[in-house]
Amino acid sequence: MRPGGGALGYDSAPAFSTPLRFFLTAPVFGAAAGLLLLAAPDLLASRWTPGALALTHLIAAGFMLSVIVGALFQILPVVAGASVPRSAPLAIVTHAGLTAGAACLAIGLGAGAPGFLTAAAGLIGTTFALFLCAAAWGLRHAPMAQATPRDLRLAVAGLGIAVMLGLTLAMVLAKGLPLPLVTLVDLHVGWAWLGGVGVLLAATSWVVVPMFQITPNYPAPLTRYWAGITLAGLAAWSVALLAGLSGVAVALAVGLGLLAAAFPLATLHLQRRSRRARPDPTTRAFQLGMANLLAGLAAVVAARAFDHDIWPVLAGVLVLHGGFVTVIQGMLYRIVPFLAWLHLTQDGVKAPNVKKLLPDAPVQRQLIAHALALAVLLAAVATGSSALARLSGVLLVVEFGWLFANLVTVVRAYRRAMDEDAAAKAAVAARAA
Repeated sequence: MRPGGGALGYDSAPAFSTPLRFFLTAPVFGAAAGLLLLAAPDLLASRWTPGALALTHLIAAGFMLSVIVGALFQILPVVAGASVPRSAPLAIVTHAGLTAGAACLAIGLGAGAPGFLTAAAGLIGTTFALFLCAAAWGLRHAPMAQATPRDLRLAVAGLGIAVMLGLTLAMVLAKGLPLPLVTLVDLHVGWAWLGGVGVLLAATSWVVVPMFQITPNYPAPLTRYWAGITLAGLAAWSVALLAGLSGVAVALAVGLGLLAAAFPLATLHLQRRSRRARPDPTTRAFQLGMANLLAGLAAVVAARAFDHDIWPVLAGVLVLHGGFVTVIQGMLYRIVPFLAWLHLTQDGVKAPNVKKLLPDAPVQRQLIAHALALAVLLAAVATGSSALARLSGVLLVVEFGWLFANLVTVVRAYRRAMDEDAAAKAAVAARAA
């Protein structure tokens, strides 16, 4: 059920291939991040090294943004009642532009190549703007009184601002525009982490956590006010930062940090009250992700308090790979098998049980590989060890390659069920003839 009592609109779901193309591309960027770390282990020395910037955006723009946009094609009509116009051709164009743009962005940042940065800005800017316009068109008639549709609007707006700031930064680096680089970086990170991905994760969790993890509903004040106050706080912080009001900006940043911590704390509290006798692997992934987001916030505070390159890098690893990537992987293991089952059922095909489409065992093993990669990556940052950095690169390749293989397993099971159904119908038709 949607918050507010509306049923999920499964009949409005797009074709299986629409979100799937994004989901299958995303792990390739994660594996590419591992290969980059294997080749250049010294990139973890500082957040400002070209390699670190490339690595960050292989994960953020390549993996995360791809999954986010693919998921929005599914979530907007099903959860928010917002029909995205011409979603099938739009998905093809958006997928091609974002994939090529993310690759150009990583190359441009890593190699210091202005041409690739300019191409990335053009590709990502054009295709993401096209997607935002389509999403905004669909969201016009979504019910504002319900928490998730309302907060999805805010998340789409936050993502738009984050992408716009990122493209501005790309042009600053490519063309030498006379804009305050560090301030723009802070704004980009704040809007991307909290205003975009953070609000989107919360808006989705209002439905997903109680439904799939069998928990009580989130507290009503949290679902009613959290996203709106967060975006208003981000807007005020941005104005203060641009105006040079450092004291006001710091005070607002503290408030935003407390808001950011409220969501994972509430989620962990609800998960402890789950009616499941034993948490499944995806629930464990969600719990690990929430814990890492809290640890990442602590590292952000340490980065502000202590002038050492290690803290921003630790914060980035904990928030991106430990927090968002962990939760996204857990959600993919929920979304993809369910969508395969849903579309088989809607096509009149006898669908295997979701657990048969993707059993828990390979999911659990892949998530263990993910946790191991995270632990080694954190150790590499903390110690400055090139050997550990290379090992973490290898483990990232294993982690994301395994994720891809598990998702492909679902697709093969889906196609096998479709083929078997077609063969059975053909046999019936042949006997009737």
